[in-house]
Amino acid sequence: MNEIQAMRQAFQSRKMGALLLLGFASGLPLFLTSRTLQLWMQDAKVDIGKITLFGLLALPYSLKFLWSPLLDRFVPPLLGARRGWLLFTQIGLTIAIATLALQQPAQSDQVLQILAINCLVITFLSATQDIAGDAYRTDILNPLEAEPGASVWVLGYRVALFITSSLAFVLAERIPWNVIYLLMAVLMAGSILVTLWSPQEPQSRNENQKYSPLSLKDVIFILVITSLVAGLIAGVFTAYIALPVFYSVLAGLIIAWIVTSLLLPTELLDEVTENSPPQNLQAAIFLPFKEFFHRFGLTQATIILIFIILYKLGDSLVGITANLFLREIQFTKTEIGTIQSGMGFIATTVGVLAGGVIMTKIHLNRSLWVFGILQLLSNLGYYALAVAGKNYSLLILAVNIENFSAGLVTVATVAFLMNLCNHRFTTTQFALFSSLMAISRDVLSAPAGDWAKATGWPVFFLLTLAAAIPGLLLLPFVAPWNPKLVAVNRPGLDEEDVWETK
Repeated sequence: MNEIQAMRQAFQSRKMGALLLLGFASGLPLFLTSRTLQLWMQDAKVDIGKITLFGLLALPYSLKFLWSPLLDRFVPPLLGARRGWLLFTQIGLTIAIATLALQQPAQSDQVLQILAINCLVITFLSATQDIAGDAYRTDILNPLEAEPGASVWVLGYRVALFITSSLAFVLAERIPWNVIYLLMAVLMAGSILVTLWSPQEPQSRNENQKYSPLSLKDVIFILVITSLVAGLIAGVFTAYIALPVFYSVLAGLIIAWIVTSLLLPTELLDEVTENSPPQNLQAAIFLPFKEFFHRFGLTQATIILIFIILYKLGDSLVGITANLFLREIQFTKTEIGTIQSGMGFIATTVGVLAGGVIMTKIHLNRSLWVFGILQLLSNLGYYALAVAGKNYSLLILAVNIENFSAGLVTVATVAFLMNLCNHRFTTTQFALFSSLMAISRDVLSAPAGDWAKATGWPVFFLLTLAAAIPGLLLLPFVAPWNPKLVAVNRPGLDEEDVWETK
């Protein structure tokens, strides 16, 4: 009974209200540079291959682990380490989205490049907001609040996706896209007030947020990381179609980062406590990876990282093409907005809430199994629709099943990633894990438009089923159906909390 009362109090707290609204702010920019922008570009007669390649502009979501340690290393002058960065990014996003509202997509490469640069600024600021938001959520939630906190955050995130898709699509039949984007900039401005109102982050962190002075090595390291990110982003534009080369560079970057971390002496981990973050930038960059591989071992940690990349790949391929597919088979923007985004939002919300409840009953590991299989099967709805053509009954069925499954999987994956984090390195570790998941959503799925043109929609949706299988095959290694209890030894744990499932 005490746990039930504590859970009820948690949901009624100012903390949960803040997480709901901050989750909304986190989700608001995503579709403005992806699905919603896709329809705007499609209305402007831009080629479908170029439209899906715009998914590469979501690169900052996949590479945010590169600069996430900077958010641990440096603290803004206002509101603290977490809320201060939230405030900074939200002001920038408001300006960038308003700037996007002043543009107009066209087939011209010059126009698309300007549009791409604007979108890249938005995704970079949005990814940085996610880093700060994920760390803020993880820091202020106690163990009892973790799962409901994840559900509330995801719910706010999904409300933002509903507004930037369903509502935006319906309005697009009546008012110009430019006006819609301007309204979204106004909503983004409201998130600034939310951050100011949100509860202060744990005092223990602020009191111990003392770093050694910025050294010459720190400055050089920042310049190297900045140049590396800029070079990769430039590669997206210069090698626009040569995706295999780009993928190789990205994989090489991640591998080099991991290898460098593994070479660090294990003794360095003892110098960092939960309330004392790394004292130099190099430690902030590499020690989180060192700790993760030290905790799980090289083989198990590598399998976990591969699982994170592949688990939602099939769903990602459907997500980046769904609206374009529906427009090609003659559904209107209003129909897509009301059925795909409107009903889909309801189905996703039910999935998010149900996912939180189901996880408390069957636990996280089994949830990943059940939800993952449902996610794979949900793509069959779009395959049936591709075979039958425009059919409202099939659309409603496909949308509800796919979005309900997406809601289940989203809650489970957020909880899974949070469960992997060590509180000494919350920011960097969560950023790494969510970045790897974003690779399948934004980078690996970028050529989906060309694949659909080459194979036809029915075969393409069958390919999405095949893409979902490898992630499921890794479940026995990362989330066994019957997990074992093992002893753990982490700073800050009470004696009665030294057991967890593996």
